[in-house]
Amino acid sequence: MTALAPVLLAAAWLQAPQAPTFATDVEGVYLDVFVTHDGRPVTGLAEQDFELRVDGRRRALELVAVESLPLRAFVVLDTSGSVNGEKLAQLQAGLLELLRGLRPGDEAALVTFDHEVVVRVPPTGDVARLERGVREIRPQGSTALYDAIYAATLLATGRGRPLLVAFSDGEDNLSWLDAPQLVRALEESNVLVQVVGSVPPETPIPTQSRVRPQPPPEPSYVRTLRRLAEVTGGQLWPAATPERLAKAFPAILEAMRTRYVLRFEPETPRRPGPHTIDVRLVHRAGKVHSRRAYFVGPVSR
Repeated sequence: MTALAPVLLAAAWLQAPQAPTFATDVEGVYLDVFVTHDGRPVTGLAEQDFELRVDGRRRALELVAVESLPLRAFVVLDTSGSVNGEKLAQLQAGLLELLRGLRPGDEAALVTFDHEVVVRVPPTGDVARLERGVREIRPQGSTALYDAIYAATLLATGRGRPLLVAFSDGEDNLSWLDAPQLVRALEESNVLVQVVGSVPPETPIPTQSRVRPQPPPEPSYVRTLRRLAEVTGGQLWPAATPERLAKAFPAILEAMRTRYVLRFEPETPRRPGPHTIDVRLVHRAGKVHSRRAYFVGPVSR
């Protein structure tokens, strides 16, 4: 196991060359895209069903077979003191099901966080080793969520199909980084983030009129978790009960099988900095979920 000290994470953030950025070399830029209609995945789309605009200009794209890109999953788990009892048991059950669903060639890593960030299992295709890491989880301490996601983003950014699956049951109360800094790092990465969050049960607020009761306002930490996922094209998977927590992880893996990977060539010469992305469907019904920008790092000399 490798512990990542907060001071090292802060130093990584301050050093621009280490910022996680899209790999934009001869192989082009890859976008992980999810399409839904009436809340359900849309499958069977072809290359001509998509339109891509970069910085407002239409660009040629290629639909890449998902099976040709092995999945590199980084599982980032809140193991603070509040994760115990039935919640811990269901968390472990869901994770074990996710790991057993990996295909030959896929890899996964296990990162946990409480008052420190620990790489318990580095990227590997050895499912038995990953399972042991999950079973050995012992909750304690506080919650350094932002630092943990940032550390995993640094480790995951690169080639292949990087997926970061993060779980938290509450607010960050220890990280050096704040939410806006983490959002910026995620915007500049090529990592797809899916967040499983323990959320309060929905208890409608009663009203004095005939209007239907309204759901309570979403807690601020839930809005933050949703933002961290959606900025990368992912989503928040709310778990109001331990049972829903167990189901969320295999559901994420199943959703990854119904996503699309689009590839395009960046402009030449490549201009460092952010570039907006707009992916739409052409003559097909559905909502496209994708990151809204990619970032080109400074040219190496």
